[in-house]
Parts: sequence; structure tokens; C-alpha cells
Amino acid sequence: MPYVLGIDVAHARTHAATRLRRGDGWEVPEPLWLGEQTPAAATALFLDDEGYLLTGDAAARAGAAVPSRLLTGFHRRIGDDVPMLIEADAFSPESLTTVLIEGIAEHAAAQFGGPPRHLVVTHPGDWGDYRRDLLRRALAESGFRAATLLPGSIAALYAHLPEPGPGDQAAAVCEFGPDGVTVTLATASGASGWVSRTSTEGVAPAAAVSTAFALAHGASVTPDALAGIVFCGEPGPGALPGRLPCPVFAGPQPALTAAFGASSLAAQRTSPPSRRERPAAETTLLPRVDHPPELTERPARPPLDIKPFELPEPEGPAKLLKRWRPLAATAAVLAIGSSVLIATLSSHEATADKGNTPPHSATLSSCAHPGAAPTGEGHC
Repeated sequence: MPYVLGIDVAHARTHAATRLRRGDGWEVPEPLWLGEQTPAAATALFLDDEGYLLTGDAAARAGAAVPSRLLTGFHRRIGDDVPMLIEADAFSPESLTTVLIEGIAEHAAAQFGGPPRHLVVTHPGDWGDYRRDLLRRALAESGFRAATLLPGSIAALYAHLPEPGPGDQAAAVCEFGPDGVTVTLATASGASGWVSRTSTEGVAPAAAVSTAFALAHGASVTPDALAGIVFCGEPGPGALPGRLPCPVFAGPQPALTAAFGASSLAAQRTSPPSRRERPAAETTLLPRVDHPPELTERPARPPLDIKPFELPEPEGPAKLLKRWRPLAATAAVLAIGSSVLIATLSSHEATADKGNTPPHSATLSSCAHPGAAPTGEGHC
């Protein structure tokens, strides 16, 4: 049965959704049950005694007994050169994320009789091209060549606003998590689709809407001009606001919003554009690429700002000593210079006296006259 798959890999839990093909259209998104008691499963892996990696809730349950073999947080480690270690085994973060995605795809294939037509996987909003290329390359090496990567906030927009509409559009997303709310402002222009423009993390739940309006104001968009605000994640009781000047979208299962939007985008990628603007025809022939492209250049590290440490101003006698220290140094230099000058002048005077010494009168002895006969006395 033709279907597409959307996977939302979050920090703690992973959600997935599918859309089935019926005739000429796609059915509404449905959650893919991953957990043992909930649709979501733990974002975790566990290395067993035979060298196999368990995924999801099975990994979390096995890791409770042997924590040294449990792996979590690998999705956010993609792009780090330091591998993740399990005892003596080292794994790259992108390979571990691919193993988790493979397990979900195999679970879906067992239910629907084959691989999905297209796969969409979410990632954190602060990723750049380098991290996306690492995960895309790992997925391609595992056979997932028809895959799309996009931020989780943008995926949530496609759950409620899959067609941005003509002209320039703007919308906001409020992702509720354990560390606060991440507010994202996205824009779209014609058939280009939603693109993240700016984001703020760690916002208090009560300030989520006002932060979204502030981000819109920074982009010269008034609140009533927003296409909507999407609430997703795990908003607590009373988190949804009252009447606002723009539409508010919050589904019955906010935690599945990003997965639903990912599956909706996957369905669009397998269908020709209909109501959207058709892109211009390509006139350039491109060679076929059988291997993934080379990774983009690693982003430069931020500059390191080192401020010099300034010693405190001395007080009391130490302060007086600091003031007199330059004078003492100057006096010492003058004393040394005077000593050198006196020594030089004394040396010149001694040399002058030595040159004026009168010559001694020569005294002739018997030894000085070789013609004189010796007397027998040993004077010479």
C-alpha cells in the first residue's frame, strides 16, 4: 500500500506518522504506534550482549538495568567529532540516529508491506548545512535516498498550514518542552514553502504569545497579518491563549504535530504541484550523481574573547611604594650612570700620567762591555 512516513526525533521521545495513498489523493495523517503504551517511544539505543542495538522503549527498559550500555542524546550530538562510546565500541552520532530511523522504517514496512514513498525527518532548529549533510549522507548509505530533513518547528507548520498561499506569508510556532518554549518565526513566498527566519529558546509559557508578536514586529509583520500561531509539543493546562488577532492552531495531540506535518510534507514531495505555483522549467542538463556529495565546510568556531585580568589598586604602604617605585628606579639609573662616568675619567687620567714618566739613566756594568776581561767574580 503506498504511503509516506514522517519522523519527529525529539530529545526525549520520538513520534512518527504516516499518510496512505487512496486513489488520486492522500488520507489524513495517522500516528504510527511506536511505544508500548503510547504512540511515542524513547529516543534511546541499547547495545546488548550479542552486539545488536535495541531501539525505543525496549532500549530504555534494558538500559535501566545496565546504564553503561544505554545511549541517549545522540541526535543532538551530530556534527561533533568525538564519537559516542559504549564500553570499547565507538559510534558516530549520525550513525546512531540512522539506526533509530531504520528501526521505525522497518516497523512501518512490516505494517504496510514495503518502504515509504518518501521519508521526512525533523532536526533541531539550530542545525546548519554541515550537520544536515552528515545525517543525509548516513541515511543515503543505509538506503534512504528519498529523504527530506527540516526543522521540527517548520514541520509543525505543515500540519496546519501545508499551503502557505500566494504572496509573502508569515507564521509563528510555539514548541513547549521541559526547558521552556521555543518560539520560531517562519516566512514563505509563493511556492518556496516555509523557512525559519528567527527563533528564541527558553521562553516562559506565559510569554510565548507576546514573544511571537515581538519576533513578528522585528520582521515588520503586524500580529493580525500572521497566517497563524501553531502550538505543539507538550503545552500544560492553560497554556493556550484566548482570543488573538490571528488564527491559533492546536490539535488534539500537540506532541504529534511535528510528525503529522512531516508526513504532510512527504506527501507533497511525491505529488506534482497542483494548487501551488509551478516552478520554472529547467533548461540546464545536470550529470547524474550516484554518490552523496562531499560534506560542506565545517562552520568556523566563534571567536574567543579573552579579557585581561586587571589587578586591584594597592592600598596603604603598598600604594606609597607603587608611587615611589618609578622615582627610585630613576635615581638608581642616575647613580649607575655617574659611576660609569667617574670610572671612565679616572682611567683616562692614569693613562696620561703613565705616558709622561721620565726615562731612567742607563748604568753600564762590566757585563755591558764585552771587550773587558773577566775578573773571575760571578757578577754576570
